[in-house]
Amino acid sequence: MTQAHTLKTLAAAVSLLAVAQSANALTPWDNGPAEVKIFTSGGAAQDRAIEEAIKFGLAAPGTLDVFQDLQGTSKGRRFQGFYFTGAASLPAGLAGKRIYVEKRSLGAAGYGVVPLAGNIGLDHLDIFLPNKGDGTFGSSQLGAWQADGAKFWKAEITNTGGSSGQSAWNNYLVQNQLSDGGFTGVDAPALLAPGTDNYPELVKEPSTNANTAGWNTSLTPAALIANNIARVPTGGLVYGIGVSLDFYKVLQVAQYKSGQLPADTLTNIGKYDDESYIPSLSRDFLASLLAGSIKNWSDVKIVDRSVAGQPVLPLTDASIVGAAGVALPPSTKVAIGRRNKGAAIGAVSYAKVLGYPYVQGAKSPKAAALNTAAIDNGATAPIAKNPGGANATDALLVDWQNGTNTSGFNPALKKFWGFAVHGGDRNANVSQPWRYVKIDGAAPTIANVANGSYPLWAEGEVLIRPASAIGADKVAALEAFASALANVSVLKTVNTNAVLPFGQSGVFATTRTDSTASVSVPFDAENPVVPLSHVTPNGFTSLGVAPVAFNNGVANPDFGGTTNTVIELK
Repeated sequence: MTQAHTLKTLAAAVSLLAVAQSANALTPWDNGPAEVKIFTSGGAAQDRAIEEAIKFGLAAPGTLDVFQDLQGTSKGRRFQGFYFTGAASLPAGLAGKRIYVEKRSLGAAGYGVVPLAGNIGLDHLDIFLPNKGDGTFGSSQLGAWQADGAKFWKAEITNTGGSSGQSAWNNYLVQNQLSDGGFTGVDAPALLAPGTDNYPELVKEPSTNANTAGWNTSLTPAALIANNIARVPTGGLVYGIGVSLDFYKVLQVAQYKSGQLPADTLTNIGKYDDESYIPSLSRDFLASLLAGSIKNWSDVKIVDRSVAGQPVLPLTDASIVGAAGVALPPSTKVAIGRRNKGAAIGAVSYAKVLGYPYVQGAKSPKAAALNTAAIDNGATAPIAKNPGGANATDALLVDWQNGTNTSGFNPALKKFWGFAVHGGDRNANVSQPWRYVKIDGAAPTIANVANGSYPLWAEGEVLIRPASAIGADKVAALEAFASALANVSVLKTVNTNAVLPFGQSGVFATTRTDSTASVSVPFDAENPVVPLSHVTPNGFTSLGVAPVAFNNGVANPDFGGTTNTVIELK
């Protein structure tokens, strides 16, 4: 066979493959409306896992198309839609059917709980809307979308209630639509705690530029029972504490001087690919910071054991700052990045660090100050900000490092040494100038969760309306969805984007949520299973209890087939 013939054959094969892939695409303009349409809302912490769960748990191979709203460079930050053909493994009412699953992340975890508990309608992305007759395209038309790579589509959608132009809300969104299911990165009752910082706060609906109508501020877990809302557990997520890059380097020098980091730390300032060089904050110290009890970094002292006489130095001492190779910021007041009320990340951090609101008399997190330049420039200390999502928290840490205001939470345009409660799988490529720190000597990795040394983690839940309200097919789809979010074979595919320089972070199965999983010792990223659970006697998890080993009775092939719980001691 000649080389030319071989190349022609290869070209023909590639062409046929392209045609086949195109044929598998599922779009409203080529394939018409969905036979099953599911609207969901809730936390963004699981968004990476959600696409994989659909791809591997619900969709027939090659049939998934993804539709995302576009805000600046952020895609899918508020809304995503997934259109696919149901996999053959699904129940009869779903297999082979055209299925649309929408995920609203606007409002974070709280909007996966309160709207279901209180029957509150929301704006949702609907990709099957017709043209309005004003010269713009409805979402069911190709002209409403920009191609964003193979089988991905994006569109700008107003955030201010605008009803004219292509970005008009009514080209893409439906109003007052009840969510069929909800997602939260913690147990739902953790957020249904009226009067606490965990109870979800309002956000504005894009269609009206006004707060969500009918919001109820006093719902309790009893409302879930009254509305027959099913709570299905999912796998767990790692959370973390991020600090601005200059502050990370200062902490490295301080903990080198106090004898906690390696002897060659000063020649490796900024090192982040070895857990032993990462500075650590204890939970009690973090509690003092989160509660707002420490006003200024100059109030934090170290004993310098690296020199004779072992002098006591403030964290702001010139010898520390100079060795870190950074400049002292204009203000050394403590800067706290908490989260908006109702965020799973906030609830986990407050529970694990402060014991709030579970322990009687526990300190609450520092309330966010008015977001003004006058406050930031004035005597108020510490200052606390409440970004409304993981992307916003990224931006806040970057702003504190650079003296910018991309996040909108640094109006004084000042540099601060700041920290923020955060998801544990961010900034994996270290392209942003902030870093994670260890907690109690352990870095935010799944391995450290599995061996019981890292405290900031929680299991999630999928909430599902009853079949009497949404139909049996939707319930079955959401149950399959939840099962995929608890399954180790699905979750390991998500974590390829969560490999931090010092180890694997991200999402994981537990022996409680995956009844077929067994634990690997040492930890294996291809088998992200944690043998611990926050499960309570009622069968649900709770942030208010300490996680303990859970025995699912699976024979562990690595340890002689034992059905006992296996856990690593670090």
